Amino acid sequence: MQNSLIQSTSAPIACETLASLVARCGASWLRAPVLGAVTPTPYLRSNPLLVDWADPQARLGGASEGIAVIKGGRVYGDGIVLAPDGTTVVRDVSLDFGRTAPGHWLLQEKKLRSPELLAGQFAVLATALGGSYAHWLLDELPRLISLRECGELPDLIAHAQAECCRSALKLANFQGRLIEPVRRKHLQVDELIVPALPGWVGYVDVAQVQRVVNFTASIQASSAFTPERIYISRALALRRHIENESAVIAALTDRGFTCVQLERLSLAEQIALFRTVKVVVAPHGAGLANLVFSRPGTRVIECFGHHYVNSCFAQLAEACELDYISIVAPGEGPWGKNPKSNRLDFSIEIESLRAALGFH
Repeated sequence: MQNSLIQSTSAPIACETLASLVARCGASWLRAPVLGAVTPTPYLRSNPLLVDWADPQARLGGASEGIAVIKGGRVYGDGIVLAPDGTTVVRDVSLDFGRTAPGHWLLQEKKLRSPELLAGQFAVLATALGGSYAHWLLDELPRLISLRECGELPDLIAHAQAECCRSALKLANFQGRLIEPVRRKHLQVDELIVPALPGWVGYVDVAQVQRVVNFTASIQASSAFTPERIYISRALALRRHIENESAVIAALTDRGFTCVQLERLSLAEQIALFRTVKVVVAPHGAGLANLVFSRPGTRVIECFGHHYVNSCFAQLAEACELDYISIVAPGEGPWGKNPKSNRLDFSIEIESLRAALGFH
């Protein structure tokens, strides 16, 4: 009965870019954009077939670097930006993984909850999956840094529950109001500030890397944990476990590797670890976003199941000038890239791992 009393409004019917919305609605730019995005080329040192497994997002024609100011702008759910009249999704700052530019999952809805009106000025930093470490570090944090470069931070719509988020906000000297994104929550503010998303999601560029490195330069761990060779375990993860992990750890331990569970480390500890590590072995996972802190030449061996291959960290390795190699588990048929397959457990071939590391 209570749900029937919730007022609703029409869902958006089309997508447009941030630049298009600014021009159409007479909005303004706090910082002028660099219009047009270039499709990146993944790092293919290890296997040329990786080029076929890039997961391009709808960012063509995006307003890279720009920060827009939109009177009456709306935010839905986990950072989806809507036009003031609610008719369009601002697609290049509203991620929907796996869909092309003309579409967005929100267009399939018939009704949305009516927006909650908020007085004042808010900036939206939140993005889809921004509550997870990799997307926060490589998508959401750069928006915070970009906004901070323009002066004092306004009130924010951003993920802030995790320790890493809180640490970054403290480092940025944020002192305003903060609204955590909530599924199906619909907000409309007096003035919405929208920083463009950095680069092309999943394909980090050099400028994005340098921004994050510069911003975090002052972060120091109180007790540094800095082994030179590490294996990143997914034992604490909810999905994509390594079926023969005990054998993998045993083989690597014999060669001086330390097994780490990054979930147990603070942001400062993860940064310190990756600043000094020389060799990283890991199944595909969010922890590899920390490669942004690694020194050029660091050896990285990323392991995939046969049914899900994603080259996002290959591109990060290229931007950071790392020595990257991929290992894909054998299997029947072509490699998979359906996001639903990224939940599947898989095994790492010990001999392939030894060969990648140069062990004989």
